[in-house]
Amino acid sequence: MYKIFVNDNPFVIADVSENLPSYPGLKIITESESPNAMIHLKELESLQHKAIAYVCTNPTDLFQKILKEFIMIKAAGGVVFNNHNQVLIIKRLGKWDLPKGKIDPHESTEHAALREVEEECGIEEIKIKRLLTYSFHTYKQQGYRFIKQTAWYIMSSSWQGKLQPQVKENITEVKWVNWEELNISDMDSYLSIKDVLQQVKGAD
Repeated sequence: MYKIFVNDNPFVIADVSENLPSYPGLKIITESESPNAMIHLKELESLQHKAIAYVCTNPTDLFQKILKEFIMIKAAGGVVFNNHNQVLIIKRLGKWDLPKGKIDPHESTEHAALREVEEECGIEEIKIKRLLTYSFHTYKQQGYRFIKQTAWYIMSSSWQGKLQPQVKENITEVKWVNWEELNISDMDSYLSIKDVLQQVKGAD
């Protein structure tokens, strides 16, 4: 199963054997009904639907085909836990988010993830535990279609110093929240970020 977030609305590519996620307003379309998947992805661009699941025989091939319709931008970020089982979240442009950013030229994905967490949160002593997942979201700019691929890592930190939001990146707050008490569904956040956090919950 693959998920591409378009205007933060999910476009799910799955085969018939997979259980589809329960997104509100999910419209299910099969390959036999409509062989051109991009038509339906564009429906999300124009906000005609909230969520679409496209069921096909070969999700991997279709996903790779769709990627070729976009200019790829690569980014990396982290889901950081401290010694008290608290997770690090940031408020960016009024929404709760996770630290992430674009990978610099000649920079490794892992280094970019660590750097972005450090810069956006003012935190040190961070270690990568493992790769969690990749997320994909699209946007239009100056007539071009872009897709951002973000590599997400589960990280740990023993940092007990003061957190410092990176204001120039529109971050106004950084805080630790208790992981066990975090209600992901009720967070004022993006669906794509909630999806990443739910994958962490599933991996617990």
